[in-house]
Amino acid sequence: MALAQSNSGWWSQNRSGDAAATEPATAASPASEVSAVPPPVTHEQPVPAPLPTPMPVASPALPLSQTRFDCVEVARFEVNDGLITSKEEARAAMIPAERLAEIQRSVAGNIPGKIAGMRAALAGATTGCPDPQRTVLLTGRIVDFKKGNQALRYFVGFGAGAQKFSVMARAVRKSDGALLAEEDVTDRKVGGWIGGDADKGLDDFGEKVATFVKRALPATR
Repeated sequence: MALAQSNSGWWSQNRSGDAAATEPATAASPASEVSAVPPPVTHEQPVPAPLPTPMPVASPALPLSQTRFDCVEVARFEVNDGLITSKEEARAAMIPAERLAEIQRSVAGNIPGKIAGMRAALAGATTGCPDPQRTVLLTGRIVDFKKGNQALRYFVGFGAGAQKFSVMARAVRKSDGALLAEEDVTDRKVGGWIGGDADKGLDDFGEKVATFVKRALPATR
């Protein structure tokens, strides 16, 4: 009985000793305390954000009376493709697309010869007028068109088979759309020693539109 107590005491004592030897110290262990280390202090200056690139400021447009135009961009004339309110509009709507292209080229070709020092370009082409503030943009709407009949003009006369181009022409400054002039330009062919022909009528019409542009220019030119 005494041996059991001795063994029990020894086991108890050694077990407690082992536990005390193997149990990590909690109070004195430096691993249990985490010291807060402040970040290193630097003396570098913050990099300022880049400034926004300023937008270019366009120069103010001169009054039309002081603008010296040197180029005309000729747009292809349009036709009314909506509601038809007159027989003239119905005729104008039937003009072939290739005819509109021919009118555009004829007008552009007549401008340099009619206005000294003036250049012309087809609107939408790769090479156009260089300075929008010195450019006239010419647009127009076909309000009447008669192809005409050369045989009737020659054999019947008295206005039969007359050829007709009529356009509401509009000239503006390209840079801001300021209106220079708007006018109905019409050309008819009712005579001639062979009754007139389509090419002659087209060229005459182009010359009349070029004359309209010349009248629309300010007196400074």
